[in-house]
Amino acid sequence: MTTIAEKNAPTIEDVSNYTPSKRQLLRATAVALAIAAVIFFTAVLPAEYGIDPLHTGAALGLMNLSKSGGTPAASATRSASGASGSASRESAPAGAASAASAEDSAPVITGVFVAQPSGFKVDSRELKLGPGEGMEIKYHMQQKAGMVYSWTASKKVQYEFHGEPDVKPAGAPEDYFESYEKDDKVGVDQYHGTFTAPSTGIQGWFWDNESAGPVTIKLETAGFYDYILQNKDDVKTRLQPRDPQ
Repeated sequence: MTTIAEKNAPTIEDVSNYTPSKRQLLRATAVALAIAAVIFFTAVLPAEYGIDPLHTGAALGLMNLSKSGGTPAASATRSASGASGSASRESAPAGAASAASAEDSAPVITGVFVAQPSGFKVDSRELKLGPGEGMEIKYHMQQKAGMVYSWTASKKVQYEFHGEPDVKPAGAPEDYFESYEKDDKVGVDQYHGTFTAPSTGIQGWFWDNESAGPVTIKLETAGFYDYILQNKDDVKTRLQPRDPQ
């Protein structure tokens, strides 16, 4: 048996097709605006700007927030950022300029990046030296170009890491060169490092096998160089990089 209440109850179809009138929409909008205005005048203005027209900010203890420049968490964050920026500037490398960014307190370090006109090259080669034999492998690099390198030898070899600038100092002899590192006594069987060319020219190694047997040297480099120059038995040969991949 169906009651009168059940007959008059709205169906699911009635509810889904219900559309509020313009008057109801305007009333809901007015209520939302009124609530937002109350929150703005009672909390936002006192806390953010120190303006308390309704004296609710003082009653709720919100005025101190505007005097401190924001919430405690935000103030602590700014303080920590400032301390970090000061420490970073003090620890910056000598000769590197630092300036605070306008958007945050991170320092901008200059002088640590050198742009290059083209991509880096990779070279991997194996060199054979007989008893008493020597050889040079050098890379032509522009000034301030960088290179990482690693070489290993099957036996200890004497070596010198040096460079020959394209433009030599005034009055320098034709065979002028600059030495960076060498061991012409005991010798080593491996060497690894990074290198930045002090001048434009050829930069590399001379190896000397003073043992009684053959030596194999494996050399790997990656960097910004133009070409490779091999010098063996006073015969100079221009080489192209050998990428192991």
